[in-house]
Amino acid sequence: MGDRREVFPVYMLTGFLDSGKTTFINNILTDGFAAEDRTLLISCEEGEVEYNSKALNNVTVLSVDDADLLTPEFLAFEQKKCGATQIIVELNGMWNIQDFYAAMPESWILYQIVALADARTFEMYSRNMTAQMMDKLRNADMIVIKHCDEALRLALRQRNLRLVNRQADIFLENEDGTSEDYMDGTVSAFNLDAPVIEIKDEEYGF
Repeated sequence: MGDRREVFPVYMLTGFLDSGKTTFINNILTDGFAAEDRTLLISCEEGEVEYNSKALNNVTVLSVDDADLLTPEFLAFEQKKCGATQIIVELNGMWNIQDFYAAMPESWILYQIVALADARTFEMYSRNMTAQMMDKLRNADMIVIKHCDEALRLALRQRNLRLVNRQADIFLENEDGTSEDYMDGTVSAFNLDAPVIEIKDEEYGF
């Protein structure tokens, strides 16, 4: 048998500017996400919130503001230079997930994509930047929509995001920091008004 190839997990945060990506990263780092594993944090967007310096003891921050710089050679070099064993990516809201995926070194494995959105601007982005919004929602393993109130929660559930992504965990986060599951029993993962509802084997859990 050949040598087992070492792989490095990649955790990607997507969302438009001010969607809460940096705050999410600060929270997981403060909770000890990088306490044991040397981490490369690739920042592709500069928002109003800064990284918490107290949580960066085991983290190297690499700022990349030009998508053309993202190549397998460049990323592998930066990882080797800092000795990282895991990677966090704060992706620019206007960049496509697949483009970054194509630029990853072979040893990088995309473990999780978390898409963040602001409920107050969700409708505007969905209407004016449909392709970019769908790219984030369709590819996500987890979707977190922040700044919800009762009216916004109702509007989001009426949109039925389950028709966009049937696999992701979806959470609605309220202004007070509490959150609730998008699937509260009022939303179906399928279009119940369709003439034929086709359910694949892997979708029976829904």
